[in-house]
Amino acid sequence: MTTVNRRRLLTALALGGAGALAACASGTAARSRSASPGSGGTDALTLGLTYTPNIQFAPAYLALRNGDYAANVALRHHGAQEGLFDALLAGTEHAVVAGGDEAAVAASNGRELVVIGGYYQRYPVQVIVSQDSPVTTLADLRGRTVGLPGRSGETWYGLRLALDTAGLNQDDVTVQETGYTQVSALMTGKVDAIVGFSNNDAVQLGQAGFPVRGLDVAQTVPLLGASIVTSASVLAARRAELADAVVATARGMSAFVEDPDAAVEAARAYVPDLVDATQAAHAREVAVATAALIKPDEGSVIGALDRELVTSMVSFLGSHQLLGDTAVTPETICDPLLTV
Repeated sequence: MTTVNRRRLLTALALGGAGALAACASGTAARSRSASPGSGGTDALTLGLTYTPNIQFAPAYLALRNGDYAANVALRHHGAQEGLFDALLAGTEHAVVAGGDEAAVAASNGRELVVIGGYYQRYPVQVIVSQDSPVTTLADLRGRTVGLPGRSGETWYGLRLALDTAGLNQDDVTVQETGYTQVSALMTGKVDAIVGFSNNDAVQLGQAGFPVRGLDVAQTVPLLGASIVTSASVLAARRAELADAVVATARGMSAFVEDPDAAVEAARAYVPDLVDATQAAHAREVAVATAALIKPDEGSVIGALDRELVTSMVSFLGSHQLLGDTAVTPETICDPLLTV
């Protein structure tokens, strides 16, 4: 079994040096430039970065720019009509940055997915309210309208956990599916609270001059956020290459955490709007908020996976009837290629 241990990662980081949707590209230039920025060739190992070039993916941009990835590694942003794991399962991508909990749910619905590396060390979902809202605790959501994109994915899991934390059930709140307009829904008073991301929705609202407060969905969150996910078949065929890619991405994460200005500079190749000083400043705010999610607690390392957290995640998802008919265990869904 090929794994990467703590000493190898720390050595790699030393050799590498230390160095928002509000800032997303509005046109097609960024998408076309980011489709395959690594050269690769027919044996390319392609890392998927989901739908829109964004400062939140700058760890991968930095790793590619700094030469941390092998020469055959390419980065790819999804097409607008692709599902989260479609390209991975079709073989167009060989790994993807996606929610570990979303991967577990997909695996329970028959998709052979495996989480192989960490990305966020903290769960990004919060309940977000206006600064002057009477909602000061999760229990205050009783009788309120809560907006979120839909009843699936990380915001849905986060809401379910928030209600548990508050001792509430779904009947105690009005859930309003807003699509991806939850930010405007909160600003215009259509909802009392939204479930969103600390490094995205909360930052956007502040940048729009709408002060907010974020309420943690639990003191200890039994959910795994953004992670590096592959398929069982790719893992079996290209394990060593994937292990190297996990280490390289961790080096990019380290550079990202330590130097948000370098992250903005690297992202300019993918998000042309960042040539504008205001957009660049906004992107830097997102980078700082994202770095807070990536930075590990003392005793861990960037890019690590917590097996105990994976166990808690599977238990939570199962107990809330969020898993499908295919059995999922911590062992089947998690195979860390970087061990601490």
